[in-house]
This record gives sequence, structure tokens and C-alpha cells, in this order.
Amino acid sequence: MRSTIWIGGLVALFLPFAAADAQQAADDDDDDDDGVRHVGKIHNRLRAAEAREQYFLEQPFDDAARRYAQAKERIQDATGISYSMTSSVLSQWGSPGRDYGAVQAQFSPAVNWKMFDDPGIGAGSFQFAYLATQYWSGQTGTTLQNRLNLNSQVNDYPDNQLTFAQVSYTHDFPGEFLSLTVGQFPFSNFDSNAYSNNEQVNFIGYSLAQNGSQNYSQGSLGAYVQINPTEELTFAVGFQDANNVLASNYIQFNTVGQGQYSWFLYGAWSPTFGKLGQGSYSLLYYNLPSVEMQPQASSGLSFSASQPFGEKWGVFLRANTVWNSSQPIQSSIAGGAVYNNPLGRAPLDQIGLGIAWNRVNQTLYADTYVNPSETMVELYWSWSIRHLLITPDVQLYFQPALTPTQQMAAVFSLRLTVLF
Repeated sequence: MRSTIWIGGLVALFLPFAAADAQQAADDDDDDDDGVRHVGKIHNRLRAAEAREQYFLEQPFDDAARRYAQAKERIQDATGISYSMTSSVLSQWGSPGRDYGAVQAQFSPAVNWKMFDDPGIGAGSFQFAYLATQYWSGQTGTTLQNRLNLNSQVNDYPDNQLTFAQVSYTHDFPGEFLSLTVGQFPFSNFDSNAYSNNEQVNFIGYSLAQNGSQNYSQGSLGAYVQINPTEELTFAVGFQDANNVLASNYIQFNTVGQGQYSWFLYGAWSPTFGKLGQGSYSLLYYNLPSVEMQPQASSGLSFSASQPFGEKWGVFLRANTVWNSSQPIQSSIAGGAVYNNPLGRAPLDQIGLGIAWNRVNQTLYADTYVNPSETMVELYWSWSIRHLLITPDVQLYFQPALTPTQQMAAVFSLRLTVLF
């Protein structure tokens, strides 16, 4: 099964280039207004992909990257389908110790199909996002973490994982301020950050790649309503089946009507400060009931902020906590900055520096002494060659929580990412 998935993933890597060579130049007509600005990882990835393709379209020279961008634009104009495919291979080594490192491969396609747009009834669209993570080595992120005596995970997906992150239908009602989404989706859609949210392109360490204390599922069936009363304000409220804790490689229908639902409240402000650019400041509250696979009911709060300072600089902050957590991190505060195109050679080049403080969930270590917290610092430098990113990265962990006598642990990473 996994071999089939990864053969398909490798084929998907190269098919777009072949298709791009066969496409003619796209029309120069501007795209129609997309209406409601939807919240969610899938929409963030598609907007980032569209910005990349626009850069290639504006280049004076005609090469495979530009023809591929033209092909995607033409497909979207003709069918309403927009897509992105991100594939990455991540190698990580740890110190102290000399064991073999962990090699992680990850494939995350995302598709949005705008099926219709009628002034009388609104617009309907279908979303699909999948996550496939597989370790090509005997070591995994978890075994590397354990060997280094860390409470915090060394990447966002430390074990093999196959997940339907999102399979949903969204209806935008007339007026472009109200939408309803029904289907499979993750609460992490409402817990994102422009600079600290994607292991495949930004920071790798767990608490710098997401909400470090998150306790919710990676995806489950449910529904939510999004309201945009102004261009700068967004609110959302929703629920999902609480029984699908593991979010395995299928969509879990059999427990949807059995009761026990998780729910969330979300609010965001996205102001534009002159030449600085548009920032994002959001707050998420979520509540998880007691279910068989996660018997301890819990709730969490997460604040996320990101703000560009012109085209070059961006800063971010995450602060989150969870009550009655079943995860290793009880609370986390993370922040840092990114510097875009540092050498003036390519807009996708980026340097990132972040620091995270993670409070240990000591209830998981009732019979063992552990340090109350861990602090980590991460530095990366992404180098781009068209759609390819090459990123060396280093993480330093001060006073690893699970061994009070150890002063420091380090994780060295090299990541190759292909962006479509």
C-alpha cells in the first residue's frame, strides 16, 4: 500500500513538468474575484502557490517553470481547479551520539475545485488535502527524540502517517461575507501562522512548525461557519466528531452520529499597516470531550501573530496552552523572525531564526524526575532553484527535559523540497 502511494507521489512530481511543456501561453485576462477569503491550511498553500506562479509568469525568459505556471493558470481558468503539490525529503542527525540519522519523506497535495458561482445562490467549491509521511530509515523522528532525551519532538511528523487532512464542500453565500464548510477538516486550519506553520518550507522543530501544545485531531468529520464582517476581521465556529483521535488513512463515518463532539471558536484580525504589509493576529479556543481513545477531556487556547516589515522582514509569535493535556507539551511560547531573499538572488530564499520555550506536561512522568521545561533555538537558510528548495537547518535544545544532567542536544537537518 505504501509503495503504491509513493510511486504515485513520484509520478506526480514529474507529470506537471511534462504537461507544462505541452501547454500554450495562457491568456492575460485577470482572474475573477475569489469572494470570501477562506481560512485554512489548504487555502494558505494554494495562495502561496499562486504567488509563486505569478512570479514565474512575470519573468522575461521562457523556461519550464514559466510554461508550468502558464499551464496551471490555464487549467484554473478552464476548470476552476487550483492545486499545489509539495514534496520533501528531510534528513536529521542528533548529537550527542553517533547513530544513523532519520530520513523522512513527505508528500502533501492540495486541491480546490470551484464548481459554480451564481449571483443568486452563491459559490460552491470542493477541497481535498492529503498528508503522507514515511520514514525511509530505521530511525524515525520519535526514536531520534528519545535518544536525545527530549520532551519536544524534533519535527512536525515524527512517525509514519497517512491522513486525509481535508475532504470538504464549502458554500459561499451571496454577499461574500458568510461561508459554510461541511466534511473532514482539522482544527489546525484555525491555528496557523505565516512563518511558523509548515515543516516542508519553514521551521522544522515541532513547536516552531505548529502550535506546540496542540491536543486536537489531525482531521475529522464536522462543519464550521466562517464570517467576514469586514475585510480585516474573520470569525469562525464549528464542531467535529471527537471519536476520530488518530485521523488514520481513512475517513471515519461510523462514529459521526454517536455523540461526543469537539468544538472551537476562532477570531482573527488582519490589518495592513502602510508599507509594512498585511499582518495576522488570531485567537483559537477549542474543547475536546472525553472519548474512548482519549479519555481525558481537555481544552486549549492558542494565540498566533505574524507581521511583515516590508518585503524583506517578517516576525511572528505563538503562545498556547492546554488544560488536561494528553500530549508531552503543556504550554509553549515561540517567536522569531525571517529575512527574505538575503542575497538578492531569488525571492524564495529565506533565513529563519526562532526560539521556543516548552513547558513539560509532568503528569506523563509521574514516577520520574524531569526538568519542568525545555528551550530550543532553530536557524535555517533556504536556497531556491526554481521550484526546488535546499535548506540546511540546526536546532539546539538547552537542558533536555528527560535527563537533568545533560546540558544540550543538537539536531542537524538537511531538507530538499519541491514546490508545485
